[in-house]
Amino acid sequence: MTEKLAAKMTGLIKACLIIFAGLMAGGALITTKQVILGAAWTSPKRSLFIFVLVAILIIAGCWLLAVLPDQKTTNYLVLGVLLVAFALLMIAWIYLTPAKQTSDYHTFWKYGQQAVAGGPIYYHDNNYFAKWAYQTGFLTYVMAVIKLFGANIRSIQLLNVLWQILSLLLTYVLAQKLFHQVAISRISLFLLGINWEWLALNNRVTNQYIATVFFLLTWILLLDKKTSSWILAGVTLAIGNMLRPLSLVFIAAIIVFALIYRLTNNWRQGCLRLGGLLLVYLVITLSCGALIKQSGLNEYGLSNRDTEWKFVIGLNYPSTGSYSQPLVKEFNLKNSRQAMLKQEKQVTQRHIKYLNQHHLWLKLFIKKFFIVWSNPSNTLNFSLFAKNHSLKTVNQVNLWAYAITVVEILLTLLGALVLAFKKYHSGFNLLLLTLFAYAAAQVIIEVQGRYRIEFVPLLVIIAAVGFTKLVAKKKPKTNNFEVVGDTL
Repeated sequence: MTEKLAAKMTGLIKACLIIFAGLMAGGALITTKQVILGAAWTSPKRSLFIFVLVAILIIAGCWLLAVLPDQKTTNYLVLGVLLVAFALLMIAWIYLTPAKQTSDYHTFWKYGQQAVAGGPIYYHDNNYFAKWAYQTGFLTYVMAVIKLFGANIRSIQLLNVLWQILSLLLTYVLAQKLFHQVAISRISLFLLGINWEWLALNNRVTNQYIATVFFLLTWILLLDKKTSSWILAGVTLAIGNMLRPLSLVFIAAIIVFALIYRLTNNWRQGCLRLGGLLLVYLVITLSCGALIKQSGLNEYGLSNRDTEWKFVIGLNYPSTGSYSQPLVKEFNLKNSRQAMLKQEKQVTQRHIKYLNQHHLWLKLFIKKFFIVWSNPSNTLNFSLFAKNHSLKTVNQVNLWAYAITVVEILLTLLGALVLAFKKYHSGFNLLLLTLFAYAAAQVIIEVQGRYRIEFVPLLVIIAAVGFTKLVAKKKPKTNNFEVVGDTL
């Protein structure tokens, strides 16, 4: 009975992955058509040429990585060359873009320096760090960097490169643990490193790259059935969440995964692992919140005192759930938290009423899905590349960057189709459940293209599976990946 339930769940996950990847590809193709025919960044002929050229170059690079021999020396050499090449590319990007910080990145940099100097991080209960106190976790990291290296923006930027390189390495490791094919691991690393839209924020005071490292570590640890690994995953998840609050989607996925796949054979041991993870996560999170309160840095600890705001923006149909300055201007940010919360609830109810009356829920959800997963991300805009380069250069970079994204999205769809007919390590379902939980949350809260950064490593692994299938030599009857562990 339990095996049948697990098999049915796996079938459902595979179906959801095909739908997810299909929607991604559909949205990307629609946007690609608009870019080419509308000459969004350059002439239609040039745009088409760039898309075709990028596809050829990516396929050539993936093919080369797939056919290189699977030998220890070769593997280390390929891994080393790729990591060094991407590190140089990432450092070059930092020096090609302005150091000036804007938006939330400026907030972290400004108040990080102010806090190190002994100043407050908010002045009343409706300031940034008062209503979104959970952001104090990443602020603490920024303060630590400033104390160690001084108020030099390059230190943050170069550390971002370190976190990016670690993300590349951990993506390689994760792919290897899941599929045990070095070609998939190499291609996953390659596709992540060339993803310009994923790379572009390393010049910002951003929490996304360092948090991604801890989320990848969490996934890797959870693939192991050892109780100690699950407890350690509670530590990495807690740290990752304090840097970037995504733990709810991870915990939801972990609980569902554990109930279906890990509590069936030995439920006592399964409960011990799950309980240990959740206990360690809660202890660390609550303890750090208490320490922040006690230190006087933030009287609200790591709490979220403005959950309503995500819905104020996310359910706003005119802006398709994205940031809207006209909507923000409706609020007096100098009001007390209690007064603003009351207005936020009223605006949210207004959005819901409008969506109900005009039957726009599904249309809004699809548009928001495309913003997060299919359309050009806004990372290049946030990088401020346009501030110190000509319009022609900016258009060229935008075109190349999105062309790379589109090719990877199409490979992700291919990977989803391949996985639908293959057996694989059941732990991969945990990653997919996390992805689906995150995607579901995004359709009702504020969205931005940069919000997909943490899940690009997973998407490129799926894409690598798809490409590897294209170039794989035919073998006698086989319908599964060579794995160590259980398959479903």
